[in-house]
Amino acid sequence: MKREAIYAAAERLFLSHGYEGTTMDAVAEEAGVTKQTVYRYCPSKADLFAGLISGMGEERSGFSFGNSALEEELHQFGLAFLTAHMGERNLSFFRLVMNESWKSEELRELFAKHAQSRWFDELSDFLEKRLELPDAGSIAQIFISMLLSERNRVLMGRRSPLPRDEIMTHVSLVVGIFLKGLPRDHTVK
Repeated sequence: MKREAIYAAAERLFLSHGYEGTTMDAVAEEAGVTKQTVYRYCPSKADLFAGLISGMGEERSGFSFGNSALEEELHQFGLAFLTAHMGERNLSFFRLVMNESWKSEELRELFAKHAQSRWFDELSDFLEKRLELPDAGSIAQIFISMLLSERNRVLMGRRSPLPRDEIMTHVSLVVGIFLKGLPRDHTVK
């Protein structure tokens, strides 16, 4: 109960005051607990932020890779990934990181280490096993970048987040282009 209150308070403060503008004292006050209680659950502001952005990776709609055809597996991954990344919470945290990361090495490191790592690792592992590619990590990064291409327009205020039908259309387009661009010497299992 206290842990949830602390994380909820921290999220509100991070999103309204930024990473640099949020203190552990403010989190304690916002959560209605003592500062000692906050530190019992999270030893530092960095740990608190990491817990929040790591948790976003767990919002996966129950997705996991299976044994379906490659195109179907990539399509299902793309739908789960892009749906999570078009959510307002995820967009808000990404805006915060983009706004402050240029001046905060700590924030850059936290984001690099904790954001999207599970998505990326699972996709890389899947591609390595399924396609036997020597550099599955680079291929996974390209696929993820293609999926996120519409997010840039959303972040710039040029459009609203994609509704489900547009996510499905975008994912189908990305999967089709991606599969046509794979190295010809790969082996599909």
